[in-house]
Amino acid sequence: MKDIVENRQRISLGKKVKIALLALRENGIVWTVCLAVYYACSAIATKAFARMDALRRKNQLPGLNSAAMNKLIWESWDWGAGGEEWSPSPEWKQSVIDCVLKKHVNKGDRVLEIGPGGGRWTEELLNLAESLKGADISASCVEACQQRFADAGNAEFFVSSGRDLEGAEDDSIDSLWSFDVFVHINKPELEAYAGEFVRVLKSGGKGVLHHGTVGGEKGGWRSNVTIEDMTRILTDAGLEVKEQFQTWEDDKGTEFEAGLYQDAITVFVKK
Repeated sequence: MKDIVENRQRISLGKKVKIALLALRENGIVWTVCLAVYYACSAIATKAFARMDALRRKNQLPGLNSAAMNKLIWESWDWGAGGEEWSPSPEWKQSVIDCVLKKHVNKGDRVLEIGPGGGRWTEELLNLAESLKGADISASCVEACQQRFADAGNAEFFVSSGRDLEGAEDDSIDSLWSFDVFVHINKPELEAYAGEFVRVLKSGGKGVLHHGTVGGEKGGWRSNVTIEDMTRILTDAGLEVKEQFQTWEDDKGTEFEAGLYQDAITVFVKK
């Protein structure tokens, strides 16, 4: 029975005492003590996060999203689940493949995937791509993908710095794909990446980025990038933003969200 902490102010202290006494009578002391601990800890956690967020914005702190921090976190991550721990359901993942990935990545494209992780989207990309390069800040991810896709004759993976794509040649990429990666990348690194997008994409080449929209204020280890930042940074680099969306519908009319923290997907092209 998780609740929204902010909503607790809608009940007066006196009424909260009555609720606690009724909870004790109906559920027993152990359950009620657990409830009290949950209420106290969740309130403290919410206030602590709000303070962290305020300090980060005021002092321009990197939080958990600097290139160095991302490298440490994702090289320490247990990739046994292949990244599927971030898929809310098989239906959601299939909708991403059908309604987003296959819509924007064409058969026969030369594809660059940023942050393949454990290969969550790589297999689908390989089914479409003439060739695929995967750039990841984590050496362990690169090794995992090299092992998983060892029999694919059209895949190559390399370690990146978290702000460049040095393993990809100039004007060599038709489609660029990245999901659950740029949600963790701060503005300075995004600005560096935008320049790299211009360098590696062919004229008319397309990029698809999943990213945060509210600068991390909803949690989820999100970076300080807003949807306005994403638009500005890509546009300033000379790229054209074609589409931005937070939800989509499959062919059955079921609506799906890009993420749990007001995430979005931006589609852009190199002019």
